[in-house]
Amino acid sequence: MTIHFQADAVIAFFLALVRGTAFLVACPPFATQAIPMVGKTAIAGGLAFAAIGPLSHDPMPLSTAALVGALVLQIGVGALIGFVVQMYVSAISSAGALIDHFSGLNLPPAIDPMSLEQLPVIGQLFQWMATVLLFSTGAVGILAEGFVRSFGVIGTTLPARDVAMLPSALGQDLVGFFAASTEVAAPLIAVLVVAQILLGLLAKAAPQTNVFSLGFPFQILLVLFTLGLAIVALPSDVANLVQRGLGQLFGG
Repeated sequence: MTIHFQADAVIAFFLALVRGTAFLVACPPFATQAIPMVGKTAIAGGLAFAAIGPLSHDPMPLSTAALVGALVLQIGVGALIGFVVQMYVSAISSAGALIDHFSGLNLPPAIDPMSLEQLPVIGQLFQWMATVLLFSTGAVGILAEGFVRSFGVIGTTLPARDVAMLPSALGQDLVGFFAASTEVAAPLIAVLVVAQILLGLLAKAAPQTNVFSLGFPFQILLVLFTLGLAIVALPSDVANLVQRGLGQLFGG
C-alpha cells in the first residue's frame, strides 16, 4: 500500500499548524495554563487540516530562507489574531472591574487560578462567564471560521498594503477595547451613579434620616440586581465582541 502526499499540501499543513499554535497560545479560551501545550497543538492540527485548501492556492516557499520567512510570518499573524481576540474578550472582565470600582463594595482582589491574574471579584466573575459563554454561544466556532478565513487574506506572503495598515488597525482595536468595556459597564454604572445622587438628595431633604445606614445595604441590593440583568445580556455581548474583533481584522 502506497500513500502519496503532495509537497504543497504538506508544506501548507505545517505552515497552518504553526499559525494555529501561535493563535491558540494567545487566544481565549485556549490561552490558559489549564490547557497543556500538547492539547493546543492537537487543536491547531485540526484547524490546520481545514486551512490546507485556502492556503494551497498561495505559492509555497521553495528555498530554506523563504520557508523560514514564511514560518516567522505565520507565527506573527497567528499571535496577532489571538491578541486582537484576547483584547476584545478581555473587555468583559474590564467592564466587571469598572463595575467593581463604582459599586462601593471594594472587595479585595482574588487570584484567578486559570490565568494566575489578580482581578477584582466582579471582574473575575465576568471573566469566568465570558469563558463559559465562548463555548455555549458558539463563539468558538466563529473563532475557528475566522482563523481559516485569515488564510484568504494573508497566506504565505504579507502584502505591503497590510503592513502599512497595521498600526492604524491596532489603534482602532485599542479604541474598540475601551469602547466595548464602557458599553458593557455603562448601564450599571449609570444606575449606581443615579442611586448615589438620590441618596445625596435624600440626605439633603431629610437630614434626620440616617442615610449612611440605609445607603450601603440599598447599594448592595442594587448592585446584585443590576448584575443579574447584566449577566443576562452577556451571551450576546461575547458573541458580538468576537465578531467585532475578527471583522476588524478581515472585514465583514
